[in-house]
Amino acid sequence: MATQTATKTGVDPSKYAMSVLLQYAVSRACHAGHELAQQPVPRDESTLADLAGVQRIVELSSLGLSSYGENYTFYVEAREQERRNALQNLDALKHERRRSEQAMRLQRERQERRQTRGKQLSKTANQAKILLDRQKERSESASGALRKQQVGSQAKLNQRIHEAAQAVATETPIAVHAAPVPRPYRRTLAELIDVKLPYLPDTSGPVSLTLSGQQRVGVEGNNGCGKSTLLRVLSGQLAPVDGKIRVTDEVAYLDQALEVLDPNQTILDQLKRANSGAAEAGLRTRLAQLGLDAQKIMVPSGVLSGGERLKAALACVLYAERPVQLLMLDEPSNHLDLPSLEALEAMLREYRGGLLVVSHDERLLERIQLTDRLRVTEKGWRLLPS
Repeated sequence: MATQTATKTGVDPSKYAMSVLLQYAVSRACHAGHELAQQPVPRDESTLADLAGVQRIVELSSLGLSSYGENYTFYVEAREQERRNALQNLDALKHERRRSEQAMRLQRERQERRQTRGKQLSKTANQAKILLDRQKERSESASGALRKQQVGSQAKLNQRIHEAAQAVATETPIAVHAAPVPRPYRRTLAELIDVKLPYLPDTSGPVSLTLSGQQRVGVEGNNGCGKSTLLRVLSGQLAPVDGKIRVTDEVAYLDQALEVLDPNQTILDQLKRANSGAAEAGLRTRLAQLGLDAQKIMVPSGVLSGGERLKAALACVLYAERPVQLLMLDEPSNHLDLPSLEALEAMLREYRGGLLVVSHDERLLERIQLTDRLRVTEKGWRLLPS
C-alpha cells in the first residue's frame, strides 16, 4: 500500500516506506509514555554521542521496537549488555539440553534393561499366557509413554533455544585480512609542491605536502574548503591549476558515491577482475568474512546497502592482485549503520599502506590510528601530528 501510494506521488518507494515505518515506530513509543527529542537523525557517532537534551533513543530492528533511556552512550552500553545476556541465556539453554539428552538416554537404558529382565522372567515363570501378554502390553505402553514424554520435552526445549538464538544479535562478525604492502614503507607516495586546487577562490593558498609509507592522515576543514577536491586531484580525476604533483601508481580513491563499483556487476565478478590470479573459493571466503554472504555477492552491487557497498569497494581495493599503496576515502562513514561503521574501522586499522581520509566523524578518525592531521586554516593547509 505504501509502495503504491509513493509511486503515484513520484516519491521513491523505499524512502516512503521507511518514512511510514519510522512514523509508526515513533507513535508506538509515544503511546508507551516516552518523550522523543524532535531532532533529525545524525549521520555519525560523534554527533549522536554529543546530542543535548535527548532523553530517549528508540531502536527499530529485526527483533522489534526497543526503547532506551538517557543518552547515546547509555544506549550503546545497554545494547551490549543485552547482547551478553542473550548469549548467556542461549549458552545456558544449550547446556540444559545436553543434560536433558543425557538424562533421557539413561531413562531409556533403564527401561530397556527392565524390559529385558521381564522377558527373561517370563520364559521361566509358571504363569498363564494371558497374564504374560498383559505384562508385555503394560511394559510396551510404559515405554511408549516415556518416548512420547521425552519427545515433547525435547521439542519444548528446542523451541526455547530457537527463541533465544533469535534474541541474539545477528550481526556477522567481521574478519579482516591485512592487505600486503610489499615495497619499503618509507617510500614517498605523494608529493605536492605549491599546488593550486581548482574551483577554489583566488585567496585560497597553495598546498605543499609529502606523504610517505604508512602515514595515516585525516583531512579536516569547513565545508567547501577543498578537502574533496584535494583527493580528486591526487587521484587524477582533476588537474591542478598550478604547481607540481607526483603520486604513486598504486593509488585508490573511494568517493562518497563509491563510483569504483559497477552497479550492474556482482561483487564477486568485480573482485575476480581485481584479482584474477586468486582462486574463487578464497575470494568468496574473504567476502564472507566481511559479512557479504553467498547471496549478496551474486546480485548487482547497485542493489546493496551503503554499508555493504562500502565493504565491497574496500575488498576490491585491498584484496586486489596489485596492492594499493595509498588509499583515499571521502566521508566513508556517511549513511552507515553501527555494524558497518565497526567493519569500516576494522578494515582501516588493518590496512598497512598510506591513508588519506576526509571525514567529519571525529570518532572514526580517532579509531583508525591516524599519524597526522591535515587542517585547512586561515593561514593555509597545515600538516600536524595527530
